[in-house]
Amino acid sequence: MDARADELVALLQRMIRFPTVNPPGEAYEDFVADLRAVLDGYGYATEVHRAPTALAPLGQGLPRPNLIGKLAGDGPLVHLNGHYDVVPVGHDWTRDPFGGELADGHVYGRGAADMKSGLAAQLIAVEALRAVGLRPNVHQSAVPDEETVGVRNAGMGWLVEQGLLEGDAVIITEPFGPDGVGIGHKGAIWGEITIFGKQAHGSAPQLGVNAVERMARYLAHLDEHLRPRLEQRVTDYGVTPDNQRSTLSFDTIRGGHATNIVPDRCTVTFNRRLIPGEDLDEARRELLAPLDGVRHTYHELYSTQPTLVSTDEPVVQAAQRAVRALGLEPRILISAGSDDQRFVVHNAGITNSLVYGPGQTGLSHVADERISVADLVLGAKGLALILAQLSEGSTMPSSSHV
Repeated sequence: MDARADELVALLQRMIRFPTVNPPGEAYEDFVADLRAVLDGYGYATEVHRAPTALAPLGQGLPRPNLIGKLAGDGPLVHLNGHYDVVPVGHDWTRDPFGGELADGHVYGRGAADMKSGLAAQLIAVEALRAVGLRPNVHQSAVPDEETVGVRNAGMGWLVEQGLLEGDAVIITEPFGPDGVGIGHKGAIWGEITIFGKQAHGSAPQLGVNAVERMARYLAHLDEHLRPRLEQRVTDYGVTPDNQRSTLSFDTIRGGHATNIVPDRCTVTFNRRLIPGEDLDEARRELLAPLDGVRHTYHELYSTQPTLVSTDEPVVQAAQRAVRALGLEPRILISAGSDDQRFVVHNAGITNSLVYGPGQTGLSHVADERISVADLVLGAKGLALILAQLSEGSTMPSSSHV
């Protein structure tokens, strides 16, 4: 792997230079065509499957290609997956967001951490194994639209729906760091609640029902009665970023028309995160119970139940051994945000899965996003060691040979 470090860095730089910004989904076709050529060059049998654009409501009708590369080998089939879409650039960059610049031991650019580094690492990890005579039995997939979530999506969600996700084990190379072993993620509900009142002239508020004030009382009630209960719900697993509790956040509010009109409606949006063991229906009940008798509407934008796989799954055990072989202590983690593992576990029924990738969560979605070359190479080594163990008849190499 050390001998392939330059190849690994160059591949990541090549990927970053495609501005696959989502929404709306720019440069998807160009990126997939280029990566397909890379996989073809490595000897994969490649396929491109385009999801219906209706699955991308923010996608402006742009195409949604999914790339799968298949390489026959020995032992159980391991499916390596990453998403190629990146979040918008934002502000305050000091470097070209799509330059893939190598400086100070880091590769810079949008997607450097989340998660084109994972895609590059999963390809080169396989090549390192092949170079020493192993024949891993792998599928590689690169999918769109992870960043815009959705109950369904045009990437991994659609692949699962179409029966295109194959594998005895699945590794998603999201940025958990070379020592992070991801066994799941929090659940989520995103939605909006509108409380209704009655308009009146602002000089005679007693003749109306003030929806903004009703909303204020509702939020204060949740703050006093629900939030303390959520803070008592703590998962035993580490969370990236470090937040092991159930959470509730109200993030936008709209209400009223003018200062001389009593407002007849007020709308808030909320973001509820659930730790493993919590239930979506119960979370909804807790949120809406204080509104019994109050005229309101509830609209859900997105939901997913918590995802958690056992640490006894073979791929999770292999990952822990691999991390230790690198001289690190594995951190068993769940993600604070949801990711495509939800489709693998809940929809495809593949519990022998994990998240393991070289990027650092804290360097994702930020200005001057980056990954250190050291982490990039170390994470690729970890992936190679996991695959080596899962390949039939292989043994764990000593740390001096990685």
